[in-house]
Amino acid sequence: MNITAKVADICRKLDIDNERFVEIETKQQLKLRHYKAVRQLVEKLGAKHKRSASFFDQYLDTPGLMICKKGASLRIRYKQHGTKVYIQYKGPGFIKDGILFRSEFNSGRIDDVVLEESSSHIVHFNEKTIRAILLNHIPDEMAAVMRRHLGEKILSHISVGHLICAYSKDKFALKRKNVLLEPSLDTVYSFYVARQRIHPMSIFCEYENEIKAVDNALGDKLKSLNELLDFNRKITSRFPLPQENKDKYHRCMSYFIDVIGG
Repeated sequence: MNITAKVADICRKLDIDNERFVEIETKQQLKLRHYKAVRQLVEKLGAKHKRSASFFDQYLDTPGLMICKKGASLRIRYKQHGTKVYIQYKGPGFIKDGILFRSEFNSGRIDDVVLEESSSHIVHFNEKTIRAILLNHIPDEMAAVMRRHLGEKILSHISVGHLICAYSKDKFALKRKNVLLEPSLDTVYSFYVARQRIHPMSIFCEYENEIKAVDNALGDKLKSLNELLDFNRKITSRFPLPQENKDKYHRCMSYFIDVIGG
């Protein structure tokens, strides 16, 4: 199968029309005690440290967790100390040869939603409901894909933001011919917002490696899959990094569902 056919096949499997919205990455579990040594090895292999960042996400869903059950995720992401806010949707994906393929859509910065100043230092929203935010601040192409993947009924029932994840991330970059490899090491602190009891909490680390390309050209990404895997093998040959098949939302919820029931 040639590259053009592969691009078309992936878009078909992800049920999207535009290849620019395909994300390709690997994910591996990382033990906290190996974090520093793995970071040093990533740099030794030639990846340049781009930045250390902290931010947090609030995952949105229906009361019955239908987005989770569909294999998708929808989150409000807060960056730059909560002053940069946008909505991100990731559709159901698939794994092939240890590589995760999925669609990713962003709303872009939504400045008019957040009131950045308050006497109580709490982030406030101008809109009254999650529904109003989703109706007014999602681009047409993103909204169309969400309707296709989730259906109008699920979209109309999105009303809870029950999962909070705080991230500490070290991101690296390694230039290759037509792409950029972006290894990163994440520490995730997640909280399930429970009612009338203490919130369950989960802490874990992950090693990720994503392929970025100019204009998000999927063909260029596909041509570089072996380089991605070769880089990862140089790390996994030194440290035990089991493959992680779930994204962060589903990894967290797989634990919390056992705790809260459902």
